[in-house]
Amino acid sequence: MNKKKYESKDVVSSYIKMTLQNPEVMILVKHRESIVNKHILDIGCGSGRTTAILKNLSSGYIGIDYSMTMIESCRERFKDVSFARGDVREMNEFDDGEFDFIMFSFNGLDSINHEDRLKGLREIRRVLKQDGLFVFSSHNRNHRYAISRPKMKFSAPPSKQAGNFIRFIKSTRNRLRNRNYQVFNEQYAIINDVAHNYAMLTYYIDKVNQVKQLEDTGFETIEMYDTPGNMLNLDSDDKDSAWIYYVARKKKLLTNYE
Repeated sequence: MNKKKYESKDVVSSYIKMTLQNPEVMILVKHRESIVNKHILDIGCGSGRTTAILKNLSSGYIGIDYSMTMIESCRERFKDVSFARGDVREMNEFDDGEFDFIMFSFNGLDSINHEDRLKGLREIRRVLKQDGLFVFSSHNRNHRYAISRPKMKFSAPPSKQAGNFIRFIKSTRNRLRNRNYQVFNEQYAIINDVAHNYAMLTYYIDKVNQVKQLEDTGFETIEMYDTPGNMLNLDSDDKDSAWIYYVARKKKLLTNYE
């Protein structure tokens, strides 16, 4: 849904400055045995935010991203590391059960529509080893600010106020263009949210429906975390968490996914 935005150089530059978030650190430490000296696939590697840590833990790290601009940024930053342009919906370049650990961080799965999301989850399951771990984050539909609209900010310095006005105009224009493409149903929502001045459409889902979605595509959810790093269960209050982190394990299915 948002490929053009992720190809832009300003977005790539902003991602370079990002570091691991608290839940990601906790998950990597807790599940270290499933990662160290294992084969890792880093989907949506962006400009290498997760590469620095994962490549040093792994005996076989591969980073893929749908944005070629992001991949080129990674190749400039990390030499002798394997990167390729890739599409989670069709990862034919990888064999069945090739990876021990797969990470799709920073809500990357939320940038595609519902049908493609399910297709991507099934592809991830295919290339993951039996009982391998899949870690990802997804926007939380229960978040108190999931639905918003552009607001004018006011600042004392005239130069800063001019920037606020420009952002407000840009956000309002993007909002008017994108709001009619939103989707709301019982299972999920696709929302034109505040990200990048309302320029994008983003997939939102609550914990209950995400756990069911994982189960339906061949995974067992074993842990969930909010953005500060607190472990959650299905009944936990998560209204202050913009997204949720999930740790899932590939499970044996009776259906013909293998």
